[in-house]
Amino acid sequence: MAYLIFSLSLLLIYVGLALALHIQFGLLGIPNFGVVGFWGLGMYAMGVFQVQLDLSFVDAIVLSVACVAAASWVIGRLVLRLDAQGILCATIAFSAIVALLIVTEKWMTMGVVGLGTIKYPVRIGGATEYLYFLFLVAVVAALQLFTLRLHKSTTGRLLLAIRDNEEVAASLGKDTYAVKTFWFVGTCTAMGLLGALSAPLNQFLTPNMIVPSVTFAVWIALVLGGKEHSLGAVVGVFITFGIFDILIETYAPVTPELAVYVPNFKLFVYGLLLVGVLMFKPVGLLDPGLPPEAVISRATDGVQTGVALGRRFLGQTAAASRALWGKGGTDGGGRRAPEAGTAVASTAETGARVPQADSTTPTTDPTPEKSS
Repeated sequence: MAYLIFSLSLLLIYVGLALALHIQFGLLGIPNFGVVGFWGLGMYAMGVFQVQLDLSFVDAIVLSVACVAAASWVIGRLVLRLDAQGILCATIAFSAIVALLIVTEKWMTMGVVGLGTIKYPVRIGGATEYLYFLFLVAVVAALQLFTLRLHKSTTGRLLLAIRDNEEVAASLGKDTYAVKTFWFVGTCTAMGLLGALSAPLNQFLTPNMIVPSVTFAVWIALVLGGKEHSLGAVVGVFITFGIFDILIETYAPVTPELAVYVPNFKLFVYGLLLVGVLMFKPVGLLDPGLPPEAVISRATDGVQTGVALGRRFLGQTAAASRALWGKGGTDGGGRRAPEAGTAVASTAETGARVPQADSTTPTTDPTPEKSS
């Protein structure tokens, strides 16, 4: 259960990163490929302030966010006048510089040895991880609500206008460079905040956490879910990270011999999904014009359908078990087994408990006998 809470906490971090990238790229058109750089800078700054300088959690969070905000302001002032290719290359270079500094500046980051232990803000026995998970839920929910409101505001329409045609927006008297700088710094700072909040989850930081696959995973999730839709980030992260990193890698019955191929299989499926979406549905799974209420309604219907299929599967499994139990006509006590099909069908429809194949079970058969 503790590992599930840890995985769900990481999923929330990825949802937050995808939401920040949605504002940057989906609304404003800034192709930031340095997501892991801003996230990693916040995470390592948190570790340095807590471990090396022994600051409190709140002080470390504030200073970490300030560091990321200052770095993103410098990067924004340098690159936001460039075209999309220039911004893409510059942000990738920034993330590579951050990863390199973490390895080389050993006096501060401990290099490849690693940095730890990062403490939780409060520790209440076994409930610490659960409380921190609820805190992350509140942070990401606030970011999601802010994104929903931004879509309906005049500021959101201004961002869309700059994304679609910056020259026209500037001709209307809008300072597009200042707007892009403000939102680039704000969203990169949000990435740094999520990085700082990730530090207590990992507790021990190593340079191999600052890898480009973090950026690619966030980008794939956003493009798959719908880069222009306010809920696209959530849907994309649940489809990618939720299915592969939680359900398959954690709970699927994969043998140890095949487990080594799961990460490569995940990247293969990620690539396949990305190519399929770009070819047949470039806007992503969620159309930009689809209201969030409709998405939530469809998701609710999907969950109900999944629950119904699960119940049907359990009913069929119970039928197979009952058929095996009744094979040969009698159990160990010499009593005849009930009719397999009728008993299980009745169980699947009514939800009644299936009688156990135990010698202490009363001989009364809950299934009415068929008339011959």
